[in-house]
Amino acid sequence: MDKKIILYIIIGLLVLGLLLLTLFPGTIQAWKDSGKSAEDKCFPAPGYTEESWREHMSHHPNIYAECLS
Repeated sequence: MDKKIILYIIIGLLVLGLLLLTLFPGTIQAWKDSGKSAEDKCFPAPGYTEESWREHMSHHPNIYAECLS
């Protein structure tokens, strides 16, 4: 019985994690960019156009403040 509960908790956490990553796909890129210099993180990441990268940065003003000014 205890093993089933633990298994359900693990599956629930995995489903929740996948759901969050589906709803907020730019989150991983924002985490990667949080420690980079302004020169490195202001240029579009692979797979982004200039416009979509600006939109992505606008959703994370605390990380990309120097890029948005």
